[in-house]
Amino acid sequence: MIATRSRLGRPTRLSAALRLAGAAVAVTGLAVLAIAAPAGSARAAATSGYNQMTGSGSTPSQVTVPWQRGLLGADNKPLTAAQSAGDLSPNADRGSASPSSPLSFMYPDFKNLKVTVSQTQNIVHQGITVTWSGGKPTTSAVDVRANFLQIMECYGDASTGPSPEDCEYGTPQLLGGGDNPQIGTRGGTPCLFGSPSTASPPPGWDGSPSYQGCDPYEPGSDKPSHLAPCPAGQDCATEPFYVPFAPADHPDQPAYDPVTLTQYFSQYTSNEVQQGVTGQDGTGDVQFQALTSIQAQGLGCGGAEADGTTQGCWLVIVPRGEWEPNGYHVSVAGASHADEIQSSPLSAGNWAQRIQVHLGYAPDASFCANPPQETLTTGTQLIGRALQSWELALNQNSHCTVEYSYAANYEGSVTGEMDISGTPFGLGFTTIPIGSEGTETGSPPTPVANLVYAPVAVTTLGFAFNINDGTGYVTQPVKVTPLLMAKALTQAYRSDLPDYYPDINAVQYKGPQWSWNNPLNITYDPEFSKLNPSILPLQGTQTIAPITTLDQSAVNQQVWQWIQASRDASSWLQGGTVKGNAVTEDPDYRALDLGRGRPQNLFPKAYRGKLSLPVGGVNETKQTADILPGQPFFDSIATEVLAGTNPSVGSTWDPTIVNPGGQLGYWSKSLPETPGRTFISGLVDSPVVGDYGLVPASLCTGDGAGGAGAGCVTLTPASVSAALKSARPDSAGLLQVNPATVGAGAYPLVQIVYAAVLTNQGAAQLNQYADLIAYAAGQGQTAGSAPGDLPPGYLPMPASLQDQAKAVVARLRHLAGDTAPSSPPPSSPGGGQPSGSGAGQATPTPTGTVINEGGGAPSSAGPATPATTGLPDGASSQLIGIQPAAGSTPAQPVGSIRVALIVVVIAGLACAGAGLLLRSARLPRRRRRPTAGPGT
Repeated sequence: MIATRSRLGRPTRLSAALRLAGAAVAVTGLAVLAIAAPAGSARAAATSGYNQMTGSGSTPSQVTVPWQRGLLGADNKPLTAAQSAGDLSPNADRGSASPSSPLSFMYPDFKNLKVTVSQTQNIVHQGITVTWSGGKPTTSAVDVRANFLQIMECYGDASTGPSPEDCEYGTPQLLGGGDNPQIGTRGGTPCLFGSPSTASPPPGWDGSPSYQGCDPYEPGSDKPSHLAPCPAGQDCATEPFYVPFAPADHPDQPAYDPVTLTQYFSQYTSNEVQQGVTGQDGTGDVQFQALTSIQAQGLGCGGAEADGTTQGCWLVIVPRGEWEPNGYHVSVAGASHADEIQSSPLSAGNWAQRIQVHLGYAPDASFCANPPQETLTTGTQLIGRALQSWELALNQNSHCTVEYSYAANYEGSVTGEMDISGTPFGLGFTTIPIGSEGTETGSPPTPVANLVYAPVAVTTLGFAFNINDGTGYVTQPVKVTPLLMAKALTQAYRSDLPDYYPDINAVQYKGPQWSWNNPLNITYDPEFSKLNPSILPLQGTQTIAPITTLDQSAVNQQVWQWIQASRDASSWLQGGTVKGNAVTEDPDYRALDLGRGRPQNLFPKAYRGKLSLPVGGVNETKQTADILPGQPFFDSIATEVLAGTNPSVGSTWDPTIVNPGGQLGYWSKSLPETPGRTFISGLVDSPVVGDYGLVPASLCTGDGAGGAGAGCVTLTPASVSAALKSARPDSAGLLQVNPATVGAGAYPLVQIVYAAVLTNQGAAQLNQYADLIAYAAGQGQTAGSAPGDLPPGYLPMPASLQDQAKAVVARLRHLAGDTAPSSPPPSSPGGGQPSGSGAGQATPTPTGTVINEGGGAPSSAGPATPATTGLPDGASSQLIGIQPAAGSTPAQPVGSIRVALIVVVIAGLACAGAGLLLRSARLPRRRRRPTAGPGT
C-alpha cells in the first residue's frame, strides 16, 4: 500500500487567530510536508485536442446539460417525472410548451442555457471547468445586478439530488462590498401573503419592499427547519428564514447563523462562486475548485461511508435571471437597489431553477491495515502528482505487502535526510546531484556516497494566471518576456512597494522617488499591454507580483537562467537602458547583480523601504515581507491563484490578528479578488497547471523588439520535447536543460527528475525501490486518467531515458543479489502501452553516467563534462536519443481501483503573518484552453 505522509496534522475549524499562529508552526514542518493530489486520475483526453502538458481539453466523464433537463440523478441522467414530482420546477415542466409551475415566469431567462462540466468522475482536490452558453448577458461584469450564475458544492449521493442544507454556500464577504450582498447569504424574508405575482409582487413578512425578493415558498417544510429555533420568551412570528448548513460529519448539528458557519467555511476557505458572469455572446466560464473531505470536512466528499463506499458530491449551478421568486422583475436599465437581484440562491424559488450534476469522487485516503513493510521516499515537489498516481498501481500490484510513503522536501533537506547513517529514506527524488545544492548557497558541497540515479519524469516550470478584467476570464496563455518577469520579481511596480499607500496620503506615501514614473502594476506596463492587448489594466493598489516559493533550489535557479539569457532583461537588471522600456529598476535589487554571474537559487525580497503608520498611538510598520510573503510549495501557490486569494496582507490594521512575533495586532489579510477585479499569478510546475486548470504563460524573448514578444513558446508536448533535445549532462551525468541554449520553438523551463537510490541498503529495500523505478519508467509513462498512469504536466519519457532507468533497476537487482524482480512485473491498471517511444528519432545528445558510488562530492548543477565512473552492470556507454512524444493522449478506462492518497496542502505559509490557510477559496475561473502550438 502507498501512503503519502505528512508530519503536520490536519487542523479543522480553527479561528482566524489560530490559523495565523499555526503559520509559525508550519515553518518548522516544511522539510516533511507531503503533497498528494493524484491528478493522474483526473485528466484523460477524450479528444485529439488534449494537451498533456497543461491538461487542456475535455475528459471522458464530461457532461453537458441544458437547463430544461437540468435536474440530473446520481447517474447524471435527467430525472424522470416521477423522480422530480415534488420539485417546483421539474424537468417536464421546464421544457413544456404550457408550463404549469407558478414559477414559470422565470423560465424564459434560462430556456436556452446549457452548462458543460469538464469532469464528473474520479474527482480529487482539483479544478473543474464549468462553461455555459445560451445565457442572457450579465448587466455589468463589474457591478453584477442580474443574469449571472451561482455555483456551489453539495454533499450526498441521493438519487434525486442534494438539498440546499447540504451545500457550502453563504459568505457575503466574498462580494467585496457590492450593492447586493444578500445574494451571497443563506437566508431572506418569507412573503407576507399569497403566491408569486408578476402583476403585484408581495412584500416581505417584515414589511420589506417587494423588490428585495421575498420568497412565497419559504420557510417551507424542509428538515432541518429553515427557521432557527425560537428562544423562549421571544416573538419569532416575522423572523427571516435561514437555510442552515447541516455538515456531513454532524448533520444533526445544523449551523443557523453566519458565526457558527465559519466553523465549516469562510470567505477564505469556501469554494462557492457567487457571480459567474455571462458575456454579451451568452457564454461564460469559471474554474471551480472541487474540495475533498480533507479540505472541507463539512462536505465530506471522497470520504468513506459506513458501508465502505466513497461519498460523492454534487455540483449545483443556480442561474439567476431578472425575476425574484415573488414575481418582481428587475429593470436592468436602472441603477437603484430595485434594479438588482437580491435574494439567496438557496431560497426555495431560486433553488427550484438549479442544474445539478453528480460528482463521483476518488477515495480521499486508503491505507492498508498493518502493512508488513514501509518504504520511505522523499524529494522534490516536481514528482508529487506522478508519484501519487504510480503508488496507486503499485499498491494494487503488491496486495498491500509494501507501503510506500513520500514526503515533498527542499533540496537541502533531501541531502540531510539521505546523508545519515541508517537513514529511513533510501530514495530521494531530485533534479540535481544530491549534495550539490551546498555550492548554490555558498557553502561547500555535501558529499553523499553510494548513490545511483534513474530518470523517472520530465516536467516543466512556468507562470500561471487567474485574470478576470471585467470582460470575462482570460483563457488563452498570457504572453510574458524575461524582462517583464524580471520587473515583476524585483518590485519595480509601485503597487509592489509597501510604502506606496495613496489611500491615506498620496503625497506622503507615494513611495521612493525612483518609482514615481513607474507603472502602477504590470498591467499598466506598455510592454505587457503590447503583448496582451485584450487584457485591461487592473485598477486598485493591491500588489499583484507573482507568488513565489520560499525555498532555495536549482528549480528557482533555472528561472533566473532564463531571465539572464535575455539581453534586455540582463541589461535592465544591471541598470541599463532598454529600448521601449519605461520602468526604472529598484536600486536595492541592482545591488544583488541578478543580471549576470551565477543565477540566484531563490527569489529575494530586497526592497528596504517601509511604511510606518500611527495606529492607536503606536507607529505600525509594513514592509516587503508583509506584502510579498511567498508560499512553501507550488501546490499552495496554485491554490492561491485558483482561489484569487493573494497571500499579501491588506491595508487594514486588525488588533485581533496574531502577528509573526506572536502578539495581537497585525494587518488584515487581503480578501479574495472579485470578478472583474482579478489578477493573480504565481510560479508553478506544469503538473499543478494540469491539476487545477490554470492558464499558463507563453514565454517570449522580446529581445531587440522593445517587448514585441518575438519567439513566443506555449507549453505543449512538442515544445517540451524540443527543449529536451538540448539537455546536456552535468558532472554526475544528470541531464540539465539550459534555457539559453534550447533553441527556437522549445519551451525553456524543462526539468528531468531523477530517483536517487542509496546502494548501501538491504536487499529487500533495494528490490522495493527497484520495483518503484521499474514501474515509473515503464507503465508509469502511459499518459492517461487511470490510477498508475502519467498525469498531465509530465511529458512521457523517451525510450532512451526509460532504458537508462531500466539499467539502474538492473543494477539494484544485482546489488540485492537477485536475477529477477522481487515481484511479478507490474501492469498498468489503465492498460495501454508506455508513450515514451514517440514517433521521430531526434538528434542524439551525449550523456554521462547515472552512477555515483565513489563517495566523492557531486558537482553543482549545470552543464559539465560527463563523469567517468562506471556504468550499471550490463550497460555500455551510449548516446541518448531524445524523442518527441507521439500524438495526443487517448482516453483511458478507470482501473480496478480508484484510490487517491491523503491530500495535505499547507496552503499558506504566511511568514509575514498573513496566516495559514487551511484550504483555498472561492473561484470563478476559466475554461480549458484549446491546444495551442508554438509561437501562438
